[in-house]
Amino acid sequence: MGKTKVAINGAGGRMGRRLMALACADEDVELVQAVEYAAHPLQGKMVKDIEPEAQSEVVLSSQLEKGADVVIDFSSPDGTRVIAKRAEELGIALVIGTTAKDFEWRADIKKSSAKVPMIHAQNYSLGVNLMFKVAGQIAKALGDDFDIEIVEGHHNQKVDAPSGTAMGIAGGICDAVGKDIKKDLIYGREGQVGKRKRGEVGVHALRMGSEIGLHTAYYASNFERLEFTHRASSRDVFAAGAIKASKWINGKDAGYYEMTDVLGL
Repeated sequence: MGKTKVAINGAGGRMGRRLMALACADEDVELVQAVEYAAHPLQGKMVKDIEPEAQSEVVLSSQLEKGADVVIDFSSPDGTRVIAKRAEELGIALVIGTTAKDFEWRADIKKSSAKVPMIHAQNYSLGVNLMFKVAGQIAKALGDDFDIEIVEGHHNQKVDAPSGTAMGIAGGICDAVGKDIKKDLIYGREGQVGKRKRGEVGVHALRMGSEIGLHTAYYASNFERLEFTHRASSRDVFAAGAIKASKWINGKDAGYYEMTDVLGL
């Protein structure tokens, strides 16, 4: 198999720029398209003028076209919905990094995997994907004598909360101990909420400065506390994982795949 031909949706954003830089630096990848919404101020500019580390003369456009093997999407919930349908029409594989705490939206996006191969990950970092798995194992081993709280922190420009990664950690814990992620999570606390209920899982979001990604799962009994933390040092950890996923999924049959499949976890 030759180079994986990649399109990037959300190319003008923080993650999009890093994806373009890493795609251009990868000898097994060819950046063939860069996509943003029609009114984006960078429309019509070359990739190399948007991200100096990405030496490509591909021009930013508003529509995904034929020619890509895989489209990597880090955009918005609405943008992801549009690109998923377009990828279906063109037979292009999907690697999606857009997150939202909307279970119906995620289920709707997943429908595209009936026609094209798809990975929709809460996080593309190796360390975080290990955390998803191990956080559940810890919760199962400790049992309900330990209170569990998840705290995530991100930069002050992030628009959704809690983060997809926090929901991935919560999902790993809920799956391991038989809880319902739609019903058994407590999002923050305010007012006269009463004493903590045995077995509940709290989820909290911090928005501060330039924090790239900080996630801690706390497990506390009356006698001790365990803290399990992942901190991202660079957005490139997510971009590199998405590029790795795009190369892995190229040529796969239609279906829904997990980042754990890519990493062999």
